Amino acid sequence: MYWCVVMRFDFSVYDLQAVDASTQTLASILFNKGFGEYHFTEKTRQQKQSTLKFKAFGGLSIVEYGVGIASYVSMSNADLGYQLHVVLTGHSTEQCHNSGRMLRAGDSMMIMPKEQMISYDSTDCKKLIVTIPTEFLHQTVREFGYFCATEQIHFAPVVSRFPMAGPLFNLLNDMLQQDKSALGERALVYYCKLLSGAILNVFHNTVVPGSLSAESLHRHITRIRHYVLDNITTDITIEELAHLCQISRKSLYNLFERETGLTPSTYVRRLKLESAHAELKNNERIKNVTQVALKYGFTNLGRFSAQYREQIGELPSQTLRDFSY
Repeated sequence: MYWCVVMRFDFSVYDLQAVDASTQTLASILFNKGFGEYHFTEKTRQQKQSTLKFKAFGGLSIVEYGVGIASYVSMSNADLGYQLHVVLTGHSTEQCHNSGRMLRAGDSMMIMPKEQMISYDSTDCKKLIVTIPTEFLHQTVREFGYFCATEQIHFAPVVSRFPMAGPLFNLLNDMLQQDKSALGERALVYYCKLLSGAILNVFHNTVVPGSLSAESLHRHITRIRHYVLDNITTDITIEELAHLCQISRKSLYNLFERETGLTPSTYVRRLKLESAHAELKNNERIKNVTQVALKYGFTNLGRFSAQYREQIGELPSQTLRDFSY
């Protein structure tokens, strides 16, 4: 039955383990290892059998814990990053986003930075939590060629069944078993980026793929792409991009022609148009096309609509209309 499902991860290699520790000790470990402030209130006086395993992996922090008795838990994520919460056993009734929901074994949800949550956890409740630093997730979005429709990545405040097979499960389970000393730093970071990408694919969010994702692996093109996306709503000049790469204007044009088949200006415009497309699809606060066009530096609305249709395949007003709620 649904309530007796058990998530089976093999957390066999870890940096720290605590058994039968006090709730104060659990809270201290969680805080010191980057999971936010936790406060546990025990519902009963029965003997507890708490467990905790912790592992740092390439910039990510992973913990599995269970208090061992029914408890009220208050959690403040501060600004430590995004958190993936997975209920492994038991159940947890959580109050978050001004609404309550029940998470049973196999359920999961994403917690945003600075978020606060209160939960009632059953005696047999165990949770697995992965903290992803904010900048690391945003960097992964840029490197994977995605666009975010909002300044910060937002995940839908809903409970999702965690996939018990597939890339996300396999990557996370593999990380829990990996001996870090056998992997180089680059391999660790690569694992973390793949896991972050899998999370973006599984949990509904404001990130969408872009068609200019990875047309060139040249270091200058990669540097320019990151720079443009970091400054996507500002006017960016050719001289600015040439200075960024420490090459001449002519060399910059030759580089773009060879690597992308585009001029630098066209490349920047396409990134801006794809960002505008992502925002029109995913930002519920957008009320009209003009608002988006001006945000990305398109002062001529007719020209913006024509360029948008040429690249996206439809008018911006059609995108806004199709994805309005």
